[in-house]
Amino acid sequence: MTGRDRIANAASFKPTDRVSAALLSGGSWALYHHGLNIQKALLLEPEDVAEKIFSINKKAGVDIIWAAPSFGNILIKTMGGEIKFREKGPPDVTKALINNAGDLERIDLKKNFSDPSLQKMREITRLIADKARSEYAVGASMWGPFTMLGLLYGVEKLMRDLYKKPGVVRAILEWTANLYLEFVDYFFIGGGVNLVSMGDPAASGDMISRRHFEDFALPLYNDIYARLRKENVITCLHICGNIENRLDLISLTGVSLVSIDYKVNIKKAREILGRKTALAGNINPVGIIKDGTAEDIIGACEQCIAEAGEDGGFILMPGCDIPPTTPFENVKTMTETAAKHRFKRS
Repeated sequence: MTGRDRIANAASFKPTDRVSAALLSGGSWALYHHGLNIQKALLLEPEDVAEKIFSINKKAGVDIIWAAPSFGNILIKTMGGEIKFREKGPPDVTKALINNAGDLERIDLKKNFSDPSLQKMREITRLIADKARSEYAVGASMWGPFTMLGLLYGVEKLMRDLYKKPGVVRAILEWTANLYLEFVDYFFIGGGVNLVSMGDPAASGDMISRRHFEDFALPLYNDIYARLRKENVITCLHICGNIENRLDLISLTGVSLVSIDYKVNIKKAREILGRKTALAGNINPVGIIKDGTAEDIIGACEQCIAEAGEDGGFILMPGCDIPPTTPFENVKTMTETAAKHRFKRS
């Protein structure tokens, strides 16, 4: 069974030959191990970058190869936002771009999408998909509507205006949700991606209440996943932090796969999601995957596999994106541990 088949089957609770394993994004990690960051990678030819990302992931034994990273923050830069490239890791957005819904009228997405940096990343994605063919799932991630709103508007202002200006927040959220879909259609699905991920950490239980999640974020997710179901892609949602109190709501959206942070009890998550939504996670990306010993990593993987139910619908992953400096051998230990496990239901 190929990695692509394994991921597809896990996402739909079909039999797999063994436990599937993958990173969650990991683009900065892949580039760092070739002496690059995002800024330096954009100066290279797309073929070179695609080969570097593909080769290290293949060597690591993962089932998902993630395409060009940091799409969302690069997009914000093309809109006129300010970002700061890090020597290690993805770039940071350093300044809010909009103050109200009216500011969105000056953003020309067609023009932004044609930006040379984004076009290069789209080509990197296409080349990775071509290399992967039917052997690996090809994933790509984009900020979800709540987080994109926070980056464009300012997180503190967003949290305040959930209470003070809910109408303004809803109007901009509708725009960012549409942005997500347009971006995914052109850059991801158009680039050959078959696993479309959404990262929406601003919708975490560490940030907003269940009520605000249900009122503001959930309707957008319902619409997004209803539309993406028509595209024949696997969908994945990752929200950082503790989302246990909203997993039941997420399971109703139709998303294929929920990737959970290490702060979530994976056994409890499996109980809540049941067989409605597949589950991925949730090894501590820093304390275990980056800094742990081989024994630590094996023990954490074994525990995740046991507590996820051992009956399918599960992908072993770190609980978030791993730091760029994570040793290659630690990732390999995770994938090798997964490869030794067979699900009880087959």
